[in-house]
Amino acid sequence: KESFGRLWSLSGGCPVGQSSSPKNAGRSGALRAPPRSPPMSALGPDSCALGPHATGKQDAQHLCNASFASATIYYPTESGLKSLPSVVIVGGWGCGEQAMAAWAPFYASHGIVAMTIGTPSPFTDSPAVRSKALLDASLALQGEHERADSVLRGRLDISRRAVQGYSLGGGGAQLAALADPTLKCVIALAPDGGYMFPSKHSLSFPSPPPTAVPVLILCGDNDEEAPPKKFGWPHYRQTGAAKLIFEVEGGDHYTPLGPAGGTKHQAEAGSMSMELWCVNCSTICACWMCQCPLALWCTPCPCATLNGPTGHAADRAPRGAIGGVALAWLRLFLLDDETARSQLVLRPDIASGFECSGIEAPLAMDRS
Repeated sequence: KESFGRLWSLSGGCPVGQSSSPKNAGRSGALRAPPRSPPMSALGPDSCALGPHATGKQDAQHLCNASFASATIYYPTESGLKSLPSVVIVGGWGCGEQAMAAWAPFYASHGIVAMTIGTPSPFTDSPAVRSKALLDASLALQGEHERADSVLRGRLDISRRAVQGYSLGGGGAQLAALADPTLKCVIALAPDGGYMFPSKHSLSFPSPPPTAVPVLILCGDNDEEAPPKKFGWPHYRQTGAAKLIFEVEGGDHYTPLGPAGGTKHQAEAGSMSMELWCVNCSTICACWMCQCPLALWCTPCPCATLNGPTGHAADRAPRGAIGGVALAWLRLFLLDDETARSQLVLRPDIASGFECSGIEAPLAMDRS
């Protein structure tokens, strides 16, 4: 009787609430699936390719307010595409807006409007601040549906919204899910809950946690800045909604920065020049010599802002499943594409850890 009550996913997937691994797949029992076509393959190297739609790019400074300082909209240019969903993307500690720029055209080419944003103080903005920035920006973006001169006039579905964040922005994205149940889903990349900030500015989960907004967590098992055992996996276990965590084998903190897998070297390529770094350091030294009490807050940070896009979409990439899983998540919850379930429940070959709950695709079973 117990086996009749269990929902089974597609071959290679996972029973409800269990990790997708060989020990959980294809377990024998009283039920067996009827004959069917060969099982679908897991998302792999070729799943991070650009989609069929040509894309455009527009500066969206006119949308900015106190919570986000810069914005860029990426959108499908085909005028016949209507009722487009949207996702707003924010970076993490020390990230400029362009650090997330590899994701936006990838999503836009698959029919999803994407807007990258930069926060006013990327070195000091907490997860709570980034959460507010994401939600404010998402609502501001919907105004483009009505604005007379907008390239998106009459083209947005203002009810289908998602947010995505990296590092401290990943913590912010999860806070946004807790704060706004009208979001369709969120994606947290290498999430950091912000333990160094006061509790009201960091990520914490109520008990019981809300179940409204599905959460995808992408991380790397070699991440030393935001170790998955400290952040990603505990966040996953405390999430009450439909959820999936995909831990990339050998991945570090920079791996989820793009759909093909990012690198630290490329992310740092867009950082400030050595000349500007020297000027900032000199300014700080001068302020300290003058014993200015505001030196820590008014002087520029000498650290280089990470502002180089990395991991751009490619026809084939060793870590292409990163983009494939993220896109499948948005396809399912933003585009209502139910075929994405059968891809999401399959463990990618590059996964060192993988678990899902609430997204399984059950099959009809017989009793023979």
